[in-house]
Amino acid sequence: MSYSSSVNTKDVQALFRGFGLKWPHARFFYCRYANGEAGRRLLQFLGPLTSYHDLSNSPDVCVNAAFTVGGLAALNLDNDIINSLPDDFRDGMRSRANINGDSGESDPCQWEDIWREDKVHIWVGAYAREQASLEGWSEKLLRFLDADSDLSCLGSQDAGRIVSSPETPIYIEDAETQPQESVVLEHFGFRDGVSNPPISGLVEKLVNGAGILDANGNWHAYPPGEFLLGHIDTNGEIPVAPKPAAFAQNGSFMVLRKLDQDVDLFREYLEEQGAKLSMGPDELAARMVGRRRDGTPLMPSEDLNDFRFSGDPEGRVCPMGSHIRRTNPRDSFGADFGSLLVDRHRILRRAITYGNIVPRGKKQVDVNGPSGQGLMFIVLNASISRQFEFVQQQWVNYGNEFDQGNDADPIIGTRTGGDQMVIPGNEQEGRDAAICTELKQFVRCRGGDYFFLPGIGAFEGLADNSQGWQ
Repeated sequence: MSYSSSVNTKDVQALFRGFGLKWPHARFFYCRYANGEAGRRLLQFLGPLTSYHDLSNSPDVCVNAAFTVGGLAALNLDNDIINSLPDDFRDGMRSRANINGDSGESDPCQWEDIWREDKVHIWVGAYAREQASLEGWSEKLLRFLDADSDLSCLGSQDAGRIVSSPETPIYIEDAETQPQESVVLEHFGFRDGVSNPPISGLVEKLVNGAGILDANGNWHAYPPGEFLLGHIDTNGEIPVAPKPAAFAQNGSFMVLRKLDQDVDLFREYLEEQGAKLSMGPDELAARMVGRRRDGTPLMPSEDLNDFRFSGDPEGRVCPMGSHIRRTNPRDSFGADFGSLLVDRHRILRRAITYGNIVPRGKKQVDVNGPSGQGLMFIVLNASISRQFEFVQQQWVNYGNEFDQGNDADPIIGTRTGGDQMVIPGNEQEGRDAAICTELKQFVRCRGGDYFFLPGIGAFEGLADNSQGWQ
């Protein structure tokens, strides 16, 4: 299994590579322009954007940008280009709430004001090595926007990496579940960003367990076309992309969701259910997630990723309904198929947290106030409907493919009343079957949208109109 790995990394935005701990400070700006000329002034100010290649030089501040369909239209793009954009992107995330399970506490009417209408034209993501550098760049951007009456910043969002530390306990009862090494965390206290698909031409080292599993049990990197427009995908084809080709080349579609995490509710639920099921709250949390707090999978593995699910068809080791099994089923649907039924639905995750970690024994309001804490969930994919929306609808919120009926993902699923998760018993481990009942809405969507993340060359073409696209 081999794919062309010819990718011009100088033409791919740095977000594809990810910023990790080298650039732990971030701020997102949501901007709007009154007309195409103003929009191009903003784009020229932002350029040159940071490329995948540029990260090797460790710049102090990295800047990337992406457009909503309204932002592209406001640049006065030719109608043929706008009409060639896929329907899912043109619809926008708010109008596809039913597909994504955005109902109840995640209903768009509950979203932050900025996302309740089609206001945002462009997302600007600034990532910095030091907080002072981020502040300096942010001041320059805001001064530029303030000086132009046709430009405005509708809002901003601070974000940053959380790293585990012995001085900040995140376990509930079992101190041994505290990560022993410094790892990047999300707010429920689990290691974050453990498994992402490696991409041919954009990966320095293949991580076994993170890519495509063939019928012989070997792992491979994904072809770039699964995530990057203008390249071959797993079907051996170049995926459908907006026209002309130069506009789409090395671009991608970005999903941005602000996900509020209710840490207090999660911990209270674990304590209550853990006692009810005669299972410690930290152990119960691991069963719901499918990994230990330090990222160690429940499945036997020599590292964090090199494991398979086909040897556990009933979910007695790692429950079928667990979060990691539902978001990346690997070979859960049969060893004979390898990961064939999964490969076309993978997403490239580039999330980053907002808010401070809530230590053991503390309440979230005392740490983060009314702003709360959560995840700025970012996904890159060549097809929003085939990748992100499929995972969200079919695997996260429906349970049929995992023999879970209507039971949704126990961590991020949409609660509809009477929600539960089945944890099969395991005779070898001496565990009886358990059922987590009355699951709560631990994660709530607070807004976001679908964006087009252009290649570096396409962004420059939009900025100076050198391609005649406007």
